Amino acid sequence: MEAGLIRVQVNGEMKEVPPNESVAGLLAFLDLPGDRLAVEIDRALVRKRDWPKVLVQQGARIEIVEFVGGG
Repeated sequence: MEAGLIRVQVNGEMKEVPPNESVAGLLAFLDLPGDRLAVEIDRALVRKRDWPKVLVQQGARIEIVEFVGGG
């Protein structure tokens, strides 16, 4: 593990991310567009308006789902 990074599980895969990062910051770090995503941390849905305030903690289990349109 790189110095200064924390380990979290994202969609079942271990990732090293910066500490004290918000959900919004995590999505930017992972280069994911935030406009059509849903985020759950430790089985709790995080509302989009709370992404800038909710911090990602060491060992968190994060699920990120992208909504895809179609018909």
